[in-house]
Amino acid sequence: MFVGFVKSIPLEIEEAAAIDGCGPVRTFFLVVLPMLKPTLISVGILEIMWVWNDYLLPYLVLDINQYRTIPIQIQYLKGSYGTVDLGATMAIILMAIIPVIVFYLSCQKYIIKGVAAGAVKG
Repeated sequence: MFVGFVKSIPLEIEEAAAIDGCGPVRTFFLVVLPMLKPTLISVGILEIMWVWNDYLLPYLVLDINQYRTIPIQIQYLKGSYGTVDLGATMAIILMAIIPVIVFYLSCQKYIIKGVAAGAVKG
């Protein structure tokens, strides 16, 4: 998303900043970075949602007996021979889904702006 958005920034904006006396670093922080705000926020939101739902890395790294993330706990609710406690499983799945839904709904306008800004073909 970053590459698509940065490529869509007209070169004239950077040239105008250079004419006004900005160097490359100052141009980035004063011109390009404020324009990247929706993209930065949407990438951050998507990254938070990805980390929240991650299964493989915590499974490999954490001590399973002491620390269990929600996706790992859902996996361990399956009993032997395929028996499943559906009530506990659905409760934990609901606990895992509600924060993501609330977070997404509160940040939805930033996600839409950022994805649309980074989806420019060129």
